[in-house]
Amino acid sequence: MRRRAARIVLNLTVEVSIAGRTMHVVSQDVTPFGMFLRMDAPLAVGTRVVLGIAPDGRRVTCQATVVHALDLADAEALGRKPGVGVALELDGDGGLHAALVTLIEQNPQVAATTTDLRVVVADASTRLLERLSTALGNAGFQVAVASTGVEALGAALRLHPDVVIAARDLPVLDGLALLDEMGRHPELASVPVMIVGDSSTDLGRLEVFQRGAMDFVHKPFTALEIILRARRLARLSRHDGDRVLVRGAVGQLGLPSLLTMIEQERKTGVLTLTRSDQLAWLTFVDGRLVRVRASDHRGDSRATLMRVLDWTDGYFELAAGGAEGEVELEESITHLLLEHARVSDERSRSKPS
Repeated sequence: MRRRAARIVLNLTVEVSIAGRTMHVVSQDVTPFGMFLRMDAPLAVGTRVVLGIAPDGRRVTCQATVVHALDLADAEALGRKPGVGVALELDGDGGLHAALVTLIEQNPQVAATTTDLRVVVADASTRLLERLSTALGNAGFQVAVASTGVEALGAALRLHPDVVIAARDLPVLDGLALLDEMGRHPELASVPVMIVGDSSTDLGRLEVFQRGAMDFVHKPFTALEIILRARRLARLSRHDGDRVLVRGAVGQLGLPSLLTMIEQERKTGVLTLTRSDQLAWLTFVDGRLVRVRASDHRGDSRATLMRVLDWTDGYFELAAGGAEGEVELEESITHLLLEHARVSDERSRSKPS
């Protein structure tokens, strides 16, 4: 688990030096690793500056980099003031970093009390983690960061976030495997996940969504794009409508076991199955399978179910709600599974030896 950026709302006078000129601005809020500075004409992302403050009369400085910028229109959309988020370059003098840590420790208004939006950000790049944690912290999120998929899973279990942002190529446990692991924990199954990756092909994006991701962001991206997408996903996760109950890989559990579990736990909702370019939707009411549909539109509910039960790979997601409609199947799941076993046996017997 890496550092979490606590954020306090604090108006500091900050000296900003760039290319031989100096300006004085006011901070809107700070973290131990950076701050958001109000500026009517924001500096460009990537600009390197020297920051200086004197909270107790002793001036401390540090080099920093502008990691995101909000013009007037974007700031109004986020309920912020225009300005820039800057990340400290901690390889040099740590005086400013130490001063900010002290200010945060002395100020009771830490991030956990100024916002209830929680996010886990996972990436192997320290620079990218600092950039995103600063930007998201300044935008009102409580941020936890991780450099591996295992750390991200642990952070999610502790924080119970509203959204997880994970690189597809995470070490130890990559972003897609992280999705699978989160699906095995009921308390995390409904947490929306945004995958960040380099894949620009339709097939690559399709796999991300098949595995259960709610969003995919292709590199390079802007911090503002991540903020806006994260806010949208966080709102969805707190909506009282349909929610994901469980998701995972068909091959790891098997459809017969999955359907039996849904029957025994009397679940109501829609089970979505994806396999290559095929999709199927199984509707349950109080654990009873009442209707089956597939993207190929071939056959009634019974015939479609018999075909779908042959699937041994692909991915599934069970979401609560959306169970309205006509009842087309009356038999129990146990009866339908036995019928499928009989049909499969007859089919194997009829094959020429």
